[in-house]
Amino acid sequence: SYLEQNIPLSHIVKVISQINDAVNIRAIEIALQKMPPPPVKFSWMALGSQGRKEQLLFTDQDNALVFEDVPKDKYEETQAYFIKLAKYVTTSLNKIGFEYCEADMMASNPEWCKSISEWNKQFENWILKPDEKAILLSSIFFDYNRIYGEGTLLDELSKTIFEALGDSTLFFKFLGREAIKNPAPLSFFKQFVVEDDNEQKDLFNIKSRAIMPLVDAARLLILSKHVKGVNNTAERYEKLAEIEPNNEELYKSCSYAFKALSKFKTKQGLLHNNSGKFIKLETLTKEEKLKLRRCFKPISDIQDTLKIRFDLKNFI
Repeated sequence: SYLEQNIPLSHIVKVISQINDAVNIRAIEIALQKMPPPPVKFSWMALGSQGRKEQLLFTDQDNALVFEDVPKDKYEETQAYFIKLAKYVTTSLNKIGFEYCEADMMASNPEWCKSISEWNKQFENWILKPDEKAILLSSIFFDYNRIYGEGTLLDELSKTIFEALGDSTLFFKFLGREAIKNPAPLSFFKQFVVEDDNEQKDLFNIKSRAIMPLVDAARLLILSKHVKGVNNTAERYEKLAEIEPNNEELYKSCSYAFKALSKFKTKQGLLHNNSGKFIKLETLTKEEKLKLRRCFKPISDIQDTLKIRFDLKNFI
């Protein structure tokens, strides 16, 4: 009904994010009641779209846990406590509709449940020795948001990340390559670029071909400016417009396109009772197709900016 009333998407997203966070907090509180008191302080992080406060429809879980440092001989025991706690939480979330992450990027996996020192080492490794896997994992983690627990742990993690980033041009190049791998989804003849594999043949993937290029570009640009605490994609572009007034028009058009695409995907999801990710183009009106096409120019423009700024032309 919010969408039908044309309530601004930024307001709808805030409401849904608060509901999602409250649901997660309650799941953690219930899990803690089943366990002895935590051995040390910890923090539960939402990652990906929930970390960016962009979740509108049900999606899979992306979360992680960081706990205070403990002596070496207590590490396994402490980690085992928090993995057990996380299993209770992820099971509860799954029961109410948040699917398990297919790639197991959840706090119940030992890889995503570590002490602050281990997390610091992990991020330093991703940033200073980037490769394909590191870029995939760190791009999800750069959008973290504290849901529950000790805030100072995440402050420390942010400090480590930005110190390691420094002027890590190689890491930025890897992130840049990821951000331009899906160009604006119009062919040479201005036709929509659709999927060609059997299952989704001839469907338009609005998430990977239109929304994610804007998400990835915003993340890279905000990190390169060393801006902390702005995770939402539209807000990242609005912040960039403040920092770089000479590119204000470009960044504002990216923010607008991102919100329009997100709204479009949500409406499609509600209409077809699915994620809204894959769209049958023949079901769209001429006006809807035109609206979609208008969102593609900012994608093309921001990717051109990344190619020049991070010297990506010959970085393959």
